[in-house]
Amino acid sequence: MAQIKTKARALDMLGRQQIAGIPTALSELFKNAHDAYADNVEVDYIRKRNLLILRDDGLGMTRDEFEERWLTIGTDSKFVDENSIALPATNMSKALRPVMGEKGIGRLSIAAIGPQVLVLTRAKREDGLSTLVASFINWTLFSLPALDLSDIDIPLIEIRNNKMITNDQFLNLLSQAKDNVKTLNNKISQDKIDAVVHQIDSFEFNPEVWYRNLKAFDAKVDDQLKSDGITSTRKLYLDEDGFGTHFVISPVDEILNEEVEGDLAARAATDQASRLEKALLGFTNTMDKDNKPPILARFRDHTADGSVVDRISESIFFTPQEFEQSDHHIKGSFNEFGQFTGTVTIYGEEKREYVLSWPEGLNKPVTCGHFKINLAVIMGTARESKLPNVLWQEIYHKTNKIGGLYIYRDGIRVLPYGDSDVDFLHIEQRRSKTGQAFFSYRRMLGSVELTKENNYALHEKAGREGFIENKAYKQFKSILENFFIQAARDFFNEKGDLSEQFLQIRSRHQEAYDLLKKRENLTSTKKKRLQQQLEVFFKRYDNDYWSSRLTSISEKINYRFKDFDKQSESADDFIFEVQEILSNGLKPLVNNLNITFPAGVGFGKTLTDLCDLYKVKKDKIQYNINELKTKTEKRLVVFEDKFGNRTGMRRRFTDSIDSQTEFQKKQLNAVYYKANKVLEELEGWTKDEISRNRELAKTTLEQVKHDLSSVSFNERSADELYELKASLEGKITETANIVLERVEHIAEQIQTIREGNEQNSIAGNKLTEILESEYEHLKEVNDRNSEMVHLGMAIGIIHHEFSGNVLGIRRALKEMQPWANKNEKLNLIYEDIRSGFEHLEGYLKVFTPLTRRLTRKKVSITGKAVSDFVNSVFWDRLDNEKIQLKVTDNFLKQSIIGFTSTIYPAIINLIDNSIFWLGKASGEKVITLDATSTGFIVKDSGPGIPTIDKDNVFEFAFSRKSGGRGMGLYVVRKTLEDEGFEISLAPYNPNEGACFTIAPKLEQAVIDAEA
Repeated sequence: MAQIKTKARALDMLGRQQIAGIPTALSELFKNAHDAYADNVEVDYIRKRNLLILRDDGLGMTRDEFEERWLTIGTDSKFVDENSIALPATNMSKALRPVMGEKGIGRLSIAAIGPQVLVLTRAKREDGLSTLVASFINWTLFSLPALDLSDIDIPLIEIRNNKMITNDQFLNLLSQAKDNVKTLNNKISQDKIDAVVHQIDSFEFNPEVWYRNLKAFDAKVDDQLKSDGITSTRKLYLDEDGFGTHFVISPVDEILNEEVEGDLAARAATDQASRLEKALLGFTNTMDKDNKPPILARFRDHTADGSVVDRISESIFFTPQEFEQSDHHIKGSFNEFGQFTGTVTIYGEEKREYVLSWPEGLNKPVTCGHFKINLAVIMGTARESKLPNVLWQEIYHKTNKIGGLYIYRDGIRVLPYGDSDVDFLHIEQRRSKTGQAFFSYRRMLGSVELTKENNYALHEKAGREGFIENKAYKQFKSILENFFIQAARDFFNEKGDLSEQFLQIRSRHQEAYDLLKKRENLTSTKKKRLQQQLEVFFKRYDNDYWSSRLTSISEKINYRFKDFDKQSESADDFIFEVQEILSNGLKPLVNNLNITFPAGVGFGKTLTDLCDLYKVKKDKIQYNINELKTKTEKRLVVFEDKFGNRTGMRRRFTDSIDSQTEFQKKQLNAVYYKANKVLEELEGWTKDEISRNRELAKTTLEQVKHDLSSVSFNERSADELYELKASLEGKITETANIVLERVEHIAEQIQTIREGNEQNSIAGNKLTEILESEYEHLKEVNDRNSEMVHLGMAIGIIHHEFSGNVLGIRRALKEMQPWANKNEKLNLIYEDIRSGFEHLEGYLKVFTPLTRRLTRKKVSITGKAVSDFVNSVFWDRLDNEKIQLKVTDNFLKQSIIGFTSTIYPAIINLIDNSIFWLGKASGEKVITLDATSTGFIVKDSGPGIPTIDKDNVFEFAFSRKSGGRGMGLYVVRKTLEDEGFEISLAPYNPNEGACFTIAPKLEQAVIDAEA
């Protein structure tokens, strides 16, 4: 008799060597977490430590289950059989979950991730929580040919009293593993023993430190989920009341970095997803709003620079909102005969019932079973989509990267379907061959829903590389291929039986997009030109262009009046000379003052405000010009009355009137010429268009007559003659409709010009301007609100992160200090760390007032307290930038009633801006804190804020800083206004810097005084 013996390397062959890669291995572990009724399974990949930690909150395993199931290969525990061991535990409070990990390769696939694993598992059963089971496995031993399975001992311990494994207990597990390896010297060489022992020693993991850090990180994630309106059920710890299974793997195979990021150059060029994203995104179907995924999977990449990137969570995959927003939707089911019944929605219009047969079915039940499909499609160009351009760009980018048809069995993704590179339905192949196929993986997001019960004949391959190509799979594939081919023909083809709605709406979107694009190009040029003219105007205004020249003209006139000699000069010559000085001096001032605004163009709020400010300044300048003219004219009248005669005065008045009349005639003639030229061009264009369309109609009619006369009626059948007649009549009708539409459109365009008459006082271009301005304003508000949401979230995360770690850093610094005092080199490092931390802490003190908003109350805010706070935050930066902070006695004595969470951040923001601009200035650098009778003043000696920006600095997204986001002063003003305060900027002075004042509004000051 003989027996089959099992070598240890059989595990390596069954596990690591059968797995396509690390993403597939992780997918297997995710499925095991699903089978354990986990709600969450999460991976933290810490690159700096070459460490991967996978945690789930499933039912976990008792010691007996761990040994009899997890450490036993080929168990039958997931099958119902009289001789099998008991089935795995189930969670009776949840719906029964079909088993996904039937092949037992999940545990073996860990070796594909890394050669060593610490397994931690704690069971939750009806009678309560079990002890924590900890075990260490070195997979390298299982790849050595000389070893039998019985040669390898797996160290295992239990931790009681609801405690987590300690570092000493973990080191004890490693010690046991090394002792076992050393006993194998009769089977493997000493070099191999030393290599495995060295590998075990390299497993640097302190469970006490890491699990403390993970708990802090989990708290942050839970806070983020809560802020997103999601009630978190995450419980990813194993002490106290926690349960589940954790795998700590190290060292991680270096290939994982490439699996996570992919070929960065190729991804940048082709916008491809990484292998990890392709395999793990959409592990459960989170794109369907009606679907409740049994488990949520996440993979967090802790990069080398310390940032954390979420690679596969539900927010990274397609969201229900993105699915709903798409252009077209098809939803339905394929019955047991392969026939489709469902609905099709084109461009969000009403659902249309759709039934499609599968011709190969021959009315026989299919082996693959019945299944469902839910598909969304976006158009390949923005001009054909119903989505606004910004939304279309976002979804287009996402589908280009991860679009596809994902297959799910009982809510869990079947690999590799969904990967656009896996063209199992030949969708992309048909598209490349014909060039006209409608569907594309890169333009769709959809799912096929299978169940183990209904589709049991569809078997997955051992390596999880798709379904085995049996009869059921071939039927399944054929049904779907027929569906995509026929649905494209019916709904999205130029000659499709049901495509009329699609073609009409697509044409409408194309036309609207093209018109808007053309108008955008036109208006953007006009806006840019206007913006440049305004910038030139305000630059001149700040440089006193008009006031200085008006003063110069006035001084010249005064000098001539003072210098007039009645003995040697005639009054007429003098008056003529003064008028020349006035006219020649004012002419360039008036020319440079006037800006023509483009008609029929709407502006955003920023440009609108700038135009309003221009009009205010222009009126002021025009008033000064008119005042100088009036004053001079009056002086000339008095002068002429004194030194001249009434006859000369009449002649001068007449000449002035004639001159003004001539000037106005020139202006009117110029505008008459312009209007006539436009009218001539319009008339010429209209006549050409009408003539061209008339010629088209005439040519078509003549061609039809020619075609009819060229036909021999004797040689054609009655049906052929009828088809000819219908074809020729159709050509006449089609051409007539085209011409009618074009000419009617011309008439409507001309009619629009007449809309500014007495019957309709609002001209079309004016109405367009109003509506366009409102649209631009609404766009800006929407963008602003979106940015503010992200800003608020960022502040919350930063403050929570800092608050959660500051005490630990302080404690660590305190513990390090005695060592640093005894070691000079260490002391230098310690001082750098301490200084840097205090610097960072000073900056983040800015958030301290913000955290008191919920329980805050108004207090007396003194200048002394504000001064101390400013110094604690900025002392280091002020010192580095060589900036002097001056605090006046008025500021120190001032006090106002308000919220610290309002006043402190406002002043901090102003000083931060001053430091930035002073850093670019030369000369003395000073920031002064002063006070008015009711408020605080913050001013600096920097370049100041020019008039053109006076109001813009408080607008959202306006910034002159390179890379600035333009939120600071907007948030400051909005927050102050909400709390009864106002912030104002002093007028521009080229000899002084920016000067801001924060003070209570007048009515608020009265209320505070009475209180």
